[in-house]
Amino acid sequence: MTGKRRMKNLLALLLGVLLTVSFLLPSALAAGEEAPDAAEAEIGTAPHTRPDGRPYRAAYVDYDEYLVASRQLYYILKGLEELGWIYPGRLPFTVEDIESRGLTTENMVTLLARTDLGPYLAFADQAFFYLGYDDPDHVAAELTSRAGEDIDLIITFGTSAGIFVSELNLPVPMFDFSATDPVASGIIASADGDSGNPMVWAQVEPSPVFRQLKYYYSMNPFRKLGVIVYGDETISGVPDIEYASENLGFTLVKYNIAEQPRETEQQLEEYYALVAGRISEMASQGINAFYLTVDLINDLTLLKGLLKPFYDRNIPVYLMDDIEAVRNGGLMLISANDMLNVGRFIAEAIAKTLNGAEAGLLPCVYSSAPGIYLN
Repeated sequence: MTGKRRMKNLLALLLGVLLTVSFLLPSALAAGEEAPDAAEAEIGTAPHTRPDGRPYRAAYVDYDEYLVASRQLYYILKGLEELGWIYPGRLPFTVEDIESRGLTTENMVTLLARTDLGPYLAFADQAFFYLGYDDPDHVAAELTSRAGEDIDLIITFGTSAGIFVSELNLPVPMFDFSATDPVASGIIASADGDSGNPMVWAQVEPSPVFRQLKYYYSMNPFRKLGVIVYGDETISGVPDIEYASENLGFTLVKYNIAEQPRETEQQLEEYYALVAGRISEMASQGINAFYLTVDLINDLTLLKGLLKPFYDRNIPVYLMDDIEAVRNGGLMLISANDMLNVGRFIAEAIAKTLNGAEAGLLPCVYSSAPGIYLN
């Protein structure tokens, strides 16, 4: 029986062991023009303009191009639309556009800045930043000088952007989503009701990597798991991977690749040659499974070729993130990211903050029900 057939035959078993997780569904309130009293016990989400009658203006900080970020940003925007902060039909793209046109978050925010979303919310002009490409000192200077002037809130994606903006201690709220571990990375001090900074909120998915590996292990109790980590170990979930190794009883074989320039064609060619060499070496280490972490292979057109040493040895490749990686060569993704309802959850945090709540005191933990994607 092939490994793929074995995985399919065990799907029913997996479905039987997945934990039942309750969704946290935000409730949309009717739109209104006046900001509710911030002293009220229950802060609402109703849309309203700034005191001067103008819309609140958002900036966006990312690290580099990643369609997972684009998809989640879209569902945050849809959540804000459901709450009335964006008028229906005003978004200049659909989720299908993101897939078919490969829209990056930069593409999306550029379009949003040119679009009339209604009287309550706008995206500030020239307020998108890629930390992987833009000079960090320039980004810090821009955000510091504009926060409270033409920027009223900042949305960040992932660990690097979340850490960077939180450390600026700006006078406007920031909302980070999809960081692997916002507490361990230092974006927030705690997920238990006080982030440590009234202006900083970060979405927390409890132990997502450990839960994911537990599901994979329940289907295929591998003795040796291979992992190649690019850059920051926290971003790749290494603390959770090591915890899973100790608790589930498998041996971890881990290689590290230091961060390096990946902008020019030559830099990318040299980088992927390095990745290919490490994968070939990893495949010869007697591993029973490989766990593909984020940011190692961003060009999915190269995925099948790079993973060939694992296929040749019938080593299953499990994924940390991105359903597109399943379509391009990964065996399986068990994703604990319910993008629609996570988007609603983040939108509600933004709306409550604009209604007077302290961002750092709002609930930030959301446990997603897992979805299964099989190649």
